[in-house]
Amino acid sequence: MKLVIKQITKFVIIGLSAVLVDLIIYYTLTEVFKLNTDLSKASSFMIGTVYTYYLNKLWTWRYTERSNKGMVIKFVSIYMFSMLINIFINKMGLVYIPGFEVGINVTTDTFSKNFFSFKGQKFLAFFFATLASAVINFLGQKFIVFNSIKPDPKDETNIEVS
Repeated sequence: MKLVIKQITKFVIIGLSAVLVDLIIYYTLTEVFKLNTDLSKASSFMIGTVYTYYLNKLWTWRYTERSNKGMVIKFVSIYMFSMLINIFINKMGLVYIPGFEVGINVTTDTFSKNFFSFKGQKFLAFFFATLASAVINFLGQKFIVFNSIKPDPKDETNIEVS
């Protein structure tokens, strides 16, 4: 059980940093470059996928051998499925979550300044899409892609305690 908790913890740490990469690229593509939302979401998701593959392979699953073709195909298949779910949930969120903005504004009789704001609908759609794909990705990596990795007895992070 301890092993699974450590794997989930590492996966979440890497995942959160990948979500930040995904979010920055997504917002940049949609807000700065005004690209199509679905294309932007797919692009940002794919960049985050490459990022997570290498970090999870080495740190979460402790797989130090070169990737083999079968492993990469399994990983890509899981992430392609996950990406489709991600895009679908993001799209549905943008349709069904009411539009709103969250921000920090300071206003006085002589002064008005918007210090920070973001589109809440876009953020929530992104959040729910990311949550769904994270669950699919963890389960897919653990049970399909990296399932043949045996714990290293010298590695204290791989000690299983009942």
